[in-house]
Amino acid sequence: MLCLRFCVEPETARRAKAVWAHLCLGCHYHQYEIGPTRGQVLAWREEVEELVREISP
Repeated sequence: MLCLRFCVEPETARRAKAVWAHLCLGCHYHQYEIGPTRGQVLAWREEVEELVREISP
């Protein structure tokens, strides 16, 4: 993630960083917090799939 901004367009790197942050929060919630909704997880998955298509050769 640190080097991504030097390898891809700035907007793509920003999107990757944002979805990574959402995924990290979604995976590390506590019992007293509400976890991500199914819709949020599906949207994050879709964003990751799109980023992989953009970044992959």
